[in-house]
Amino acid sequence: MLRPLTCFAASLTIALISLSTANADDVVAFWGWTNDYDFSATAPTKMDFAGDVDNTVAGDANLQIFLGDAANFDHNGGGGFVSYTSAASGITYDPTRTAKWDDLKGGGDDFDIGGNSSFMVDKNDGAGALADDFGNDALMYLTIDGSGYQDFQFRFDIESTPGDLAESFDVFYRVGGNGTWFRDTAQNNIPLSYMDYPTADPENQFADSGFISLNSMLNNQSQIEIIVSDFAEFGNSELEIDNFEITAVAVPEPTSGVLLIVLATAGLVQRRRK
Repeated sequence: MLRPLTCFAASLTIALISLSTANADDVVAFWGWTNDYDFSATAPTKMDFAGDVDNTVAGDANLQIFLGDAANFDHNGGGGFVSYTSAASGITYDPTRTAKWDDLKGGGDDFDIGGNSSFMVDKNDGAGALADDFGNDALMYLTIDGSGYQDFQFRFDIESTPGDLAESFDVFYRVGGNGTWFRDTAQNNIPLSYMDYPTADPENQFADSGFISLNSMLNNQSQIEIIVSDFAEFGNSELEIDNFEITAVAVPEPTSGVLLIVLATAGLVQRRRK
């Protein structure tokens, strides 16, 4: 038979393990383009969108869509045909608008961040020559405060025209607000697999990107920047993005304080037995 003190310690150990493993994915930010939008005459080639859902500490999750030729944007987006249920929250989002480009190619290379359009971009996971752009056709630029989160992932729906499908994309990232942009080797030309809509829409097909895991370099960082770009395609078609979701796992609370309480309680029990 186990001694009482041993049973007590074993029970508390199980409780500590439960505390450290109870975390599940949370929705950090979500964009569904629920509202109408129009591009500003002063900045016709890009537009910022606050998250429809924003659970960051700072509450300033932002997604910017860009294409160098303003004529290739579509004001107020398209109409998403597929509702989306988040695997993280269980929330179902109804079809709304989309981030829509009328013409996928022809963007140019003048994307800028804070007035700077010259970048150091490592396109080979730390081992490649530095470039100065991201393949700027149909580019999305995201910023989030990742404080309190780790193990980031994102996903989105994409619609394109059969015969001119955007068949892959790249992911770049950096933290701290400056320095080199990185692209992990596995996130060069991430493939997209298309399907027909469940309702009648013979002119278009859609793809679910699936969840894309991001580098652990982003864990618990207050300044995270992500670029999704270089949508490769056979032709020169329209492109729509919908239901863009970022998920992560809450950083576990420190267990040192709990452990001290366990040890102190165990000592008290032992003294009383003596």
